[in-house]
Amino acid sequence: MPVQEQHSLPKIGPGQPIDDATVWKAPDFPEGRAWARPLEPVMLDEIEAALRQVKKRDIAAKDIRAADFPLDKTIPFLAGLYRDIECGPGFALLSGFPVDAYSEEDLRLAYCGVGAHFGTITLQNREGEYILEVMDKGKAYSQQSRGYHSTAHLDFHNDGTNTVVLLCTSTAAEGGLSRLVSGTALYNEILREHPEYLDVLHRGFHHHLRDQGKAGDAAVTPYRTPVFGFFHSLFHMAYAGPSILYCENEGIEITDHEKAALDYLVSVVERPDMQISMELRKGDMQFVNNYLLLHSRTEYRDTAEQQRRLLRLWLDDENSARLGPGKMDWYLPELSRFTQLGGLDALSSAAE
Repeated sequence: MPVQEQHSLPKIGPGQPIDDATVWKAPDFPEGRAWARPLEPVMLDEIEAALRQVKKRDIAAKDIRAADFPLDKTIPFLAGLYRDIECGPGFALLSGFPVDAYSEEDLRLAYCGVGAHFGTITLQNREGEYILEVMDKGKAYSQQSRGYHSTAHLDFHNDGTNTVVLLCTSTAAEGGLSRLVSGTALYNEILREHPEYLDVLHRGFHHHLRDQGKAGDAAVTPYRTPVFGFFHSLFHMAYAGPSILYCENEGIEITDHEKAALDYLVSVVERPDMQISMELRKGDMQFVNNYLLLHSRTEYRDTAEQQRRLLRLWLDDENSARLGPGKMDWYLPELSRFTQLGGLDALSSAAE
């Protein structure tokens, strides 16, 4: 049984309320860490055995595929996580990954080996990083720099590929909570309370490339990316507030009505009952469906003795029923499956 088992997802269209397992609010998860699923000793042994195999074959971490990292006894456990990511609440938390048992090289191999069962490991930026360190490197969160190398609070947003994975190797002295919001619950709230904003959110916005384009590229996308989309009759979300607003610096007009829609979206997202927060502990591996959920992080503080560090993967899941535009198309379109399948053609035509 493969982890990436294909699931039949309920079809939906614009203007219809969504009523499935992807819709949730904070009261649906009253107990902290109730979602954490610990690795069992037999699974840890199997990961160790698979690690020895990829080392023997000298496979680079970013090149590991599921077949290279056999986990026959662990597959049912991972398949349960996958169901939650694909057609459940859109997130899952694996705990007890033995981060202290490995050298840095072996840790990356083992991490990518498990991650490869959920999708293909993809490039995340023009700097060539497949396994990205999320930690303070003294870089300001700005138009020229994304926020993963700062200690700043990060607003709710979507990332690149189907699945975003974070492995916690050490925690901050204070702060750095991970927060999640259901995109379908957000959509339902706006549909119920202010449906007049939906046309704007369906049409979408241009996005600033933030120094992630190729030489000669324009500073902003030539097309609009829908905040809420329904691709192949499945809900899809793509939102990053800063990269929308930075477009004004390049002469792109954002109308008062568009700003009102964005402001209202943020106000709903910031409601406490819309969010769950989780402290990522050492050895936690968080999986997030990037097309279903918004995620954010609270500001954090490091000390000389305790510094927050996560390893991030972007995974492209060809077996997922969901596929739509997002950061991969803005920053790395030559690697985006949505772009390569012609998905941007319709968006570009609509922008003309």
